[in-house]
Amino acid sequence: MIFLGIFQLTIPYGLVFWGEQYISSGLAAVLFATLTFFVVIFAHFLANERLTEVRAIGIVASFAGLIAIFWRDLAIQNFVIGTSFLGSIAVVGSTASAALANVVAKRYANKIDPPVNVLVQSAICTLALCALGFLTESSVPTHFTLLAVGMILYLGIIGSALAFVGLYWLFTQTTATNTSLVNFLTPILALLLGWLVLGEVPDPSVGVGTVLILAGVYLTLKPSG
Repeated sequence: MIFLGIFQLTIPYGLVFWGEQYISSGLAAVLFATLTFFVVIFAHFLANERLTEVRAIGIVASFAGLIAIFWRDLAIQNFVIGTSFLGSIAVVGSTASAALANVVAKRYANKIDPPVNVLVQSAICTLALCALGFLTESSVPTHFTLLAVGMILYLGIIGSALAFVGLYWLFTQTTATNTSLVNFLTPILALLLGWLVLGEVPDPSVGVGTVLILAGVYLTLKPSG
């Protein structure tokens, strides 16, 4: 649990939230989806989850679909060697760390109760990131508005605690590679909610991307033979 607390939460959260300050949300979504590629690599060598040709095609198709969805956002990204580049590297680093943790958790943490596992990991992450924050950002003023507190509670409870409990439950039901495919489906759900709740009308590229993602996920989950 100590290993997972560092590689599943502390490193990924620290890197991804730092990196997102300097890149667009679309680029962040595309880069974070590389988690599946890292999971496939680590699982192939560490968890005996063989990478088949069909599964590889499915993952590439899903990634292409994600690029199609966020193509407009990617096209306007001012990607230069500087904070934008470092922000991108940070997000990719966060996915590599999380992917390794996913494979290790699938192989070694199946017998640990998911809520207890997440509680211990969260405590480790909280202590580590708070200490890092005091060391590097003690001079930065903080403003805990009602909205900020609400967002912290939402991200902490819904976006982290419940999400990771569900993740560790999934590890008991399927492979680490299949579990990582949720990263491709999340943008589709976000776009659907944006359409239903905010009235945001998607452009045709979203339809193309959605078809590619769903086809890729199907190929990846499709039983061999």
